[in-house]
Amino acid sequence: MTDHFKDQVVVITGGGRGIGRATALEFACEGATVLLAGRRMDALETAANECRHSGGQAEIVHCDVAKDDDLRALIGRAIAHHGKIDVLVNNAGVISGGRLDEIPGEDIGRMVGVNIWAPIRLAQLALPHMREAKRGTIVNVSSVAGRMGLPYYATYCASKYAMRGFSEALRREVARDGVHVVAVYPGPTATDLMENVEVDGLGLSVATAQQVAQALVRGVRWHQPEVFIGIGESIVSRWNDLLPWTVDYTVDFMRERMHAAVHKQRTT
Repeated sequence: MTDHFKDQVVVITGGGRGIGRATALEFACEGATVLLAGRRMDALETAANECRHSGGQAEIVHCDVAKDDDLRALIGRAIAHHGKIDVLVNNAGVISGGRLDEIPGEDIGRMVGVNIWAPIRLAQLALPHMREAKRGTIVNVSSVAGRMGLPYYATYCASKYAMRGFSEALRREVARDGVHVVAVYPGPTATDLMENVEVDGLGLSVATAQQVAQALVRGVRWHQPEVFIGIGESIVSRWNDLLPWTVDYTVDFMRERMHAAVHKQRTT
């Protein structure tokens, strides 16, 4: 255990499972007090106990990030109990795939609410406190799908591309305020969110939630503007920026497998 984040307050959405849980553990191991927010109180309590056993302090907050009252209550709880927010990790996310004309409208609405609106709104609520303290970090967990469009995940990619633009713009907006903004681009990660998502042939490896969390925490420590989890993710995203037609050609060969994987994801 190190004390790099000793006495710092870290708020994490989607903190009960996957990347959120692993991130909470990493911060707790470095001395932070973590507030784990989410809808499943049993999962949050399990994660919080793991953080306490690792030497950190942890609290849980019931929060549906698609509800403004819950977001206000989350930030209010952090300020009322601890007087500050040192790190905000916008991690909560949902995914739905399929042909665009077959994706239910409520699924699109949920992705927009959770993946785009909630991170922007939470940053908006936390930022005045960080500006007043002249310090703080906002972490937006995007995805390699926010750097490269994938067929049958058009709406998910749109939400993650939005986080790329938001993070870049906000980073430049608050650069003189002592506030840092970190965009994290995980590739395929071994969590229930990405179960059955087709990635073979894209040059990407499947990371563990712990690997993503370790890279995320390093990014916060070193004030990195962008964090890629693997070399493949960084290369593929830049390849797509420079030579998108070659990616079109590669992905076309995988289209049927990807469509089958989406169908499996939606029916299991």
